[in-house]
Amino acid sequence: MATRLWNFLTTDPDLAALEIADRAADAADAVLGLAEVLKEESPDLRRVAALVSQLDSLLEAINAPLGKLLGATLPFVAISTGLLKVYGETTKKEPTLAQAVALMSQAAYLESLREFVKQHPKIEQWLIAKDGTPQARTITLPVKALGIFELTEQDARLATLHFHQSALAGAFNNALRARLVQLGTTPEQADRITKVVAKNTNRHMKTAIANVGDLLKHQIESDRL
Repeated sequence: MATRLWNFLTTDPDLAALEIADRAADAADAVLGLAEVLKEESPDLRRVAALVSQLDSLLEAINAPLGKLLGATLPFVAISTGLLKVYGETTKKEPTLAQAVALMSQAAYLESLREFVKQHPKIEQWLIAKDGTPQARTITLPVKALGIFELTEQDARLATLHFHQSALAGAFNNALRARLVQLGTTPEQADRITKVVAKNTNRHMKTAIANVGDLLKHQIESDRL
């Protein structure tokens, strides 16, 4: 059975029943808001539900001004850990491997993108300069389409081992490539950036897996065997 990257959070009746709080200004603010609220020991579940309901995926944040998103210091990987914990505690259900990998991979990819930008100051300056342009607030359809991407258990297992070879990496790279080209890079430049971001996502996936707890780590190890 395939899992969509995000809608298991937004369609679960236990989560959907939570009272909706004020909305964030855009997708980047929603993701940064999740990072902020989930770092608390006892996060405000209504605030979490409100922010989750605004997004089709965590990567929808790259449809917002990227300079603001990538200049933040809040931990993206911790978003997936926090959301998995909230999901389990609220629904009293253990997430499937595909659900867990869907969340971890999005957060790890964002972390890898931010790391790449920080290592290349000229690119960071260029993105910040683009924040005030019309392109920065124009929707990139391949990014929006991630909301209907379906992840199989088989590809979820592959993503825990070799993310850059998985269908997830292909989908994420297509979305980021389209966004970078829309902002003004050449397709060749965008290809080089996405290739590095996907490869380095492997390392951040390992961090996310290490943070999700023994139960899920045991499930992942069992699937690998």
